[in-house]
Amino acid sequence: MTLHLYARLALGAALLGAGVVAAPAAAVAAPEPETAKLAAVTEQDPDTGRNKKYLVGPDEVAPVVLGVTNVGDEPVEGVVVQVRVFDDLDLIRRYDNCWYSTWTNQDAAWCEFSDVLEADATLALTASIVKTAPNARADKLPAVVFRWASKEWADGRGGVEALAQADALPGTEVQRGTDGTLRLESRSLPLPETPRPINFAYVGLTTPPSPTPTGSPTASPTAGPTGSPSAPATTTPGADPSVPGGEDGGEGGGLPVTGAGTATLAGVGAVLLLLGGGGYLVARRRRTRFVA
Repeated sequence: MTLHLYARLALGAALLGAGVVAAPAAAVAAPEPETAKLAAVTEQDPDTGRNKKYLVGPDEVAPVVLGVTNVGDEPVEGVVVQVRVFDDLDLIRRYDNCWYSTWTNQDAAWCEFSDVLEADATLALTASIVKTAPNARADKLPAVVFRWASKEWADGRGGVEALAQADALPGTEVQRGTDGTLRLESRSLPLPETPRPINFAYVGLTTPPSPTPTGSPTASPTAGPTGSPSAPATTTPGADPSVPGGEDGGEGGGLPVTGAGTATLAGVGAVLLLLGGGGYLVARRRRTRFVA
């Protein structure tokens, strides 16, 4: 009798436990799937047709363009965007309509907007929220991953705060920005060949100029001679052999005789003239006496 009682109690407890466990699962409805048809878009390189790579230096804002196009037939009442960066790319944690989280080497943000996205229209962030780390390395800059969804889809999953918390490292809290509101603006951006709600943007480091090696016998091709050709040194007339000396009708180009040597030459010439004149008189006197 006692065994039957214990068995019945155990069975009742098992059935009660099964009912308690099953009740919440039946009460919580599965979230509705996404119905909006959105395409994540960004700028493309006109030469390659691929997504553009934005070149910046360390600790600089990368002007990545993150946009969304409504490729459906119905307007979308509000949109949200998830932005993820890794390694030496960081997020600017500023805006009050965004929630930010961290998971090891990943920074993520979920931002919501109340804008109505009309069919075939494109909207994009008015400001970039991506920057490089102060000591960024070129090999530590993977792609910026961004994904768009309707606000209805996000609200069905607890809103952007809950979505951001799902991206956070367990045990850490998400942060909301406090400095202004991130906005959207109309843009004209190309659609990828296969439109999807997720896309990628790329960031690279600008290459710093190579310094000229000290003591190298060969100069850099960009280095000019000593003295700028646009600001030549001032010289006195006649110091340059290529400059004609005086107004001589374009003939020759000898150096002008100037300075203290001019007086000496003039004195010697005068003496020679006097001697020549005296000799002429003596010779004439002798000739006169001979004729007489």
